[in-house]
Amino acid sequence: MTDRYVRHPISAADTPVEIRLAQPEDAEGLVRCFCRAYGDSYDHAWAYQPEALRQRWSERVMVSVVGLSADGEIIGHLAADFMQCDSRVGESGQAVVDPRYRGHHLFESMKTWLAGWAGREGLYGLFSEATAVHPYSQRGNLSLGAHEMGFLVGYIPSGVDYKHITDGASSQRKTAALMYLRTSPEPKRIVHPPAGYRDIVMRIYGNAGLARIAGSGAGSSSVEDSQVHLHRDLDHNAVLLHCKEVGADIYATITTRLEALKTVGVDCVYLDLPLSDPDVFVHGADLNGLGFEFGCILPEIRRDGDVLRLQYLNGVVPHIDEIATASDFGRSLLAEIAAGVEATLSSRPK
Repeated sequence: MTDRYVRHPISAADTPVEIRLAQPEDAEGLVRCFCRAYGDSYDHAWAYQPEALRQRWSERVMVSVVGLSADGEIIGHLAADFMQCDSRVGESGQAVVDPRYRGHHLFESMKTWLAGWAGREGLYGLFSEATAVHPYSQRGNLSLGAHEMGFLVGYIPSGVDYKHITDGASSQRKTAALMYLRTSPEPKRIVHPPAGYRDIVMRIYGNAGLARIAGSGAGSSSVEDSQVHLHRDLDHNAVLLHCKEVGADIYATITTRLEALKTVGVDCVYLDLPLSDPDVFVHGADLNGLGFEFGCILPEIRRDGDVLRLQYLNGVVPHIDEIATASDFGRSLLAEIAAGVEATLSSRPK
């Protein structure tokens, strides 16, 4: 990895590039590509470990698309991650473009290739976390037909260095825009967002053209015990609370989990609620009082439909004026989310 800080000359715009699925023998070359783009600042340790890459590919928790130069060097990468082997939606991420090939629309070419593959595989779509440090990744997604589904404020850890794009690594956590690209028609769904989030949820659905009807909690089973699974992401210093079932005790359950997490230095806590569950409407309204704000919608991430992701910032100070957007809808959506986050933070005891 000795070439990680070397500035290479920009490649000619008409340089031919091949795009294909990654093979096990590509792992070492992909590590070198990550190094050229990010030095050692990338926020996933496996990106620097060839064996870890090969394991992710063999287990199919990640499918990678790579771009290759005329001499076979890996100069770009884009992946689809899957929560389970039968998931109908993948998370498109780990976008890397060799600094020599920026401006060649390589990201758009890889995303188009990946979307075509997803459609052939029968996936409903791909969601992605596009950095909001700059507007370029968001513009690339929008140009392919993706839509903004929300913004996770402070999602990207401090220290990530976007080489040749920004002035270097920052000590501040950065925001990600959640984008969704449809690759096959998804089912029509009835969704049950809590009343406080209903307007923003339905506005996002309308902009993205998803066939969703707002429910009112009819059919609530009113179970007593919630099922909440905790996943800690050490690379991001964040925790995801995945609520598999919402019960009458959801407020007490999340309060207990949150109080424990606030004391161990976790920067961000995310709470995923199943919008297909009528109990989300019945019991979810009080969660805003715990300091959670709207984050994003993840379409079709569960077998029974969509997830509402709420966000809680623990000691993270957002720099809203530094967040980049790439569309009028994105700007209005960010303004609404940011207003809620700032109001919540300002109301907390100093």
